[in-house]
Amino acid sequence: MKITNFVGISNNVKLIYKISAILLVFVYFVFHALSGENGLRAYLVTRNQLKKQTEKLEQIEKALGSLKRNVKLLSNESLDLDLLEERCRIILNYSASDDVIVRNKTILNN
Repeated sequence: MKITNFVGISNNVKLIYKISAILLVFVYFVFHALSGENGLRAYLVTRNQLKKQTEKLEQIEKALGSLKRNVKLLSNESLDLDLLEERCRIILNYSASDDVIVRNKTILNN
């Protein structure tokens, strides 16, 4: 009778070991699926980086469009030489010898 009990206990222990091994393998794969190099956490980080880079690309493309528009305005067909000369004089603070300069005192005091 004692031998039969021992065999029954042995079968239960084997079953517990098998279930434990299967559970450990399952936990191993779940752990690496969540936090591994290609896991869910890495996916979320990569997706966040992609979103930031996409926004940055949109800003750069917007600036590029603005720069292209400005370059197009500088072409010979659309360039007004008088306006260009006026803007250059204002920006560079130059004047011709025959120009009349009127100074505003409120601007000079500030």
